[in-house]
Amino acid sequence: MIRVRSSPADCRSCPALRDCVSSPRAERRELTLRQQDEHQTLQHTRALQQTDGWKTRYKIRAGVEGTISQSVARCGQRRSHYRGLAKTSLQHQLTGAAINLARIDAHLTETPRARTRTRHFAALRPTG
Repeated sequence: MIRVRSSPADCRSCPALRDCVSSPRAERRELTLRQQDEHQTLQHTRALQQTDGWKTRYKIRAGVEGTISQSVARCGQRRSHYRGLAKTSLQHQLTGAAINLARIDAHLTETPRARTRTRHFAALRPTG
């Protein structure tokens, strides 16, 4: 993979900068050039992601990602709070128990779960 970056001084004054970049704050153009086989693999993978079989398998991962996100946001699981395998293992077990208790509470109080977005603009779609 080759990354090509133009100079901000060259791009900032160019009247066609917004035609080259989509970000309103970008001050220069950046290109990523891939080998042909990498590009074909990427295109093949993107096409597979549109199939129903892939989406069905991904639902499992989406649930796991939600659990990981919950452990990071609620319990600070980004880093271990202890040194040593035994204490770190205990931290993970207690975090898992805490998440289970939080989920039981949410179930009993009928707290709605967050919806999983499948597209970036799904949140902008009208609900009614």
